[in-house]
Amino acid sequence: MDQFFQQLVNGLTLGSLYALIAVGYTVVYGIVQLINFAHGEVFMIGAFGALTTYLLFFDGKTAVWILPIMILGAMIASVGTAVLMERVAYRPLRNAPRLAPLITAIGISVFLQEFIRLFYEEPAWTVVVFAGLAIAVGYVAGGRVAKIDLNHPVSRWFDRAPLLGGASGAVGLWIVVRLLNRDLNPLLIIGVIVGGAIVGTALGMLAGLLVRRNARAEAPLPAIAAAAVGGAVVAEVGWVLFKKLITTVEWPSAKLRIPFPQIDVVTGKALQVGGVTIQRSALFTVGALVICAVLLWFFINRTRIGRGMQAVSQDPDTARLMGINVDRIIVVAFALGAVLAAIAGVSQGLQNTNIDFRMGFLAGLKAFTAAVLGGIGNIYGAVAGGLVLGVVEAMATQYIPGQFGGSTWKDVWAFVILILVLVFRPQGLLGARVVDRA
Repeated sequence: MDQFFQQLVNGLTLGSLYALIAVGYTVVYGIVQLINFAHGEVFMIGAFGALTTYLLFFDGKTAVWILPIMILGAMIASVGTAVLMERVAYRPLRNAPRLAPLITAIGISVFLQEFIRLFYEEPAWTVVVFAGLAIAVGYVAGGRVAKIDLNHPVSRWFDRAPLLGGASGAVGLWIVVRLLNRDLNPLLIIGVIVGGAIVGTALGMLAGLLVRRNARAEAPLPAIAAAAVGGAVVAEVGWVLFKKLITTVEWPSAKLRIPFPQIDVVTGKALQVGGVTIQRSALFTVGALVICAVLLWFFINRTRIGRGMQAVSQDPDTARLMGINVDRIIVVAFALGAVLAAIAGVSQGLQNTNIDFRMGFLAGLKAFTAAVLGGIGNIYGAVAGGLVLGVVEAMATQYIPGQFGGSTWKDVWAFVILILVLVFRPQGLLGARVVDRA
């Protein structure tokens, strides 16, 4: 009997991890009818985000108060990746045949794996990120000052050109100066910011003159200047962070397994309850699933955005006519799934004591299996499916005799379950709440 309860605990722990990832699949599918096969890599990015936060600020420390900050770092990394993925790769294909975004998702999955494998130990790529972030912040600052509509479907890029030109000009000058001389005294730094603002404003005005014939809205001079100043300041701040913080860390190679930091209280000596051994990290994983499930239920059923998500999942066109910003709802769906995937990434690191760039592939497939098992599009079904799948794997490992048993066959039995569900109950155990839209 102790053996049964031990496997039950192991299965619930594994199932909680699957469930945290599976919710991301099912939330996105329920809104946009898209199977995001890159979601496993969002989970992997979350684990690396937590590790990066630890290496930057807490290397060598094990206090439990570090864990919430690591989780926050994981969330920032995962949410940033998921939102950028939606904006750049999926939104342009929203009205395309379903095969197009599916192939795109597989391509993004491979790209993210290889990006982490090749560049995690090379921090210089963050300079490019800071440059892009500076342009984005400059554009947003200029848009706030301009107070004009920059989203017209026909002329939006012509309308945005002066603000983007202002921010890009400032960042471009900053790049040139830093390539010529990486170390500047404070006075020259101020000069770079002021010079970038002037050059960026001039280029933004020039861009405005070039696109005036095709633009419907004209950005005023203060808005262009705000975009240039914002870009210059954020670029310089990014460089300071790169020189003073990022380059001080000896980054490990992601081509091999990287040890994950062990934190007091949530890792350490296992607990004994009768004849059952319970790892502390297992308690963290199960507790995280319970808390996230309750908060997600409250968010979807008791908040305005959550009700908007329900409306969009039922009929996006009618929801748009009722004044709901469908694009914003879709971004929120991707962000929610990424938050849960980030927590799962931290849980995986704590349980396995290491992470690697391939960890998201199989975990993503298992989570997809859990989502289908529970009923794709049904959030509660994804949680139930994850738990059932974890328990089935654990019990099959222990109780199936002969050459078809053992841990080497647990993945096989997981996908056998998927095939059986697709054959005999394709709507899943709880049935999808979202109807299939043509």
